[in-house]
Amino acid sequence: MTDAETSKPRRRMSPRQKRYWTSLGLAGVIGGIVGGWMVADQANAPRSAAELFSGALTPGFAIGASAAWAIGLAICMIIYHRAIDDHEEHAWLWASTAGWYAFIFPAPVWWVLHRADMAPPADAMILFVFSLVVNCIVYLWLKFR
Repeated sequence: MTDAETSKPRRRMSPRQKRYWTSLGLAGVIGGIVGGWMVADQANAPRSAAELFSGALTPGFAIGASAAWAIGLAICMIIYHRAIDDHEEHAWLWASTAGWYAFIFPAPVWWVLHRADMAPPADAMILFVFSLVVNCIVYLWLKFR
């Protein structure tokens, strides 16, 4: 027999691993549903991604997507936090702190500069995405270094 014919059986996932991957999978499914719904909800077919994310939304979609985001995120967070170990919790806490700092430092600066007509109005989504990027970089660095 060759090595290929006598492969080892896969280990079963522990309950902690199942919770971990369930939380991440559920978050991805919710995001995919909301994203697909947003594309289907656009009245005029957008020609670019920038138009897709800046166009008007219907009230039904806005309420449904907001509820799916808030409820889905809460459920996924509970499952995730029940699944992580100390190392991952440490990485998550520092990444969250860094993401928070990435929001609270530029937000008031941008707001004050706008009040003096030196900058455009503060854009919450730019600040949100910036804080998520910082969060992701710090988390990945701490988790996989």
